[in-house]
Amino acid sequence: MRTSTKVLIGILIILLITLIAYVTYIFTQEKSVVENNTEEENVVNEIEEQNVINEIDTNVVEENTTTNTESNESTETNVEPTQNYVGKEEQESSEQSGTENPEQTAIDFAKEKWGETSSSYNFVVENVEGNVYHIAVISNAITIAYMDVDLETGEVTEK
Repeated sequence: MRTSTKVLIGILIILLITLIAYVTYIFTQEKSVVENNTEEENVVNEIEEQNVINEIDTNVVEENTTTNTESNESTETNVEPTQNYVGKEEQESSEQSGTENPEQTAIDFAKEKWGETSSSYNFVVENVEGNVYHIAVISNAITIAYMDVDLETGEVTEK
């Protein structure tokens, strides 16, 4: 065999090994991306299931409260959802001043601006700058919009 043939065969073997390594690398990258996507989907599904369970629990508590109030006129049942919990000091302060919690007021303005489907989304105050409340609109653990609420003017702008 001539030397040029041996060199050509050597180059082809090196190219073949490089090609196999590249294909293996690409395959493992795609597999890890698919696994990551599956894990993210599982987390999102778990969060959605938890939200549905929380909504069902809240509805059951509200129904029980209504039933208890109707059946026992003398017994009062005060059940507050954990998401909108207001501490005693803040509640007393609001009662004394006769005003509502400004964060809740800002969230109410944002819900009005958002429209009919606002019950399907979570509204969270992320930042406060003076009288302007920056509110995040969250759906399925993903922030889908931001709204700025100015409590002085009652103006709501979507960003």
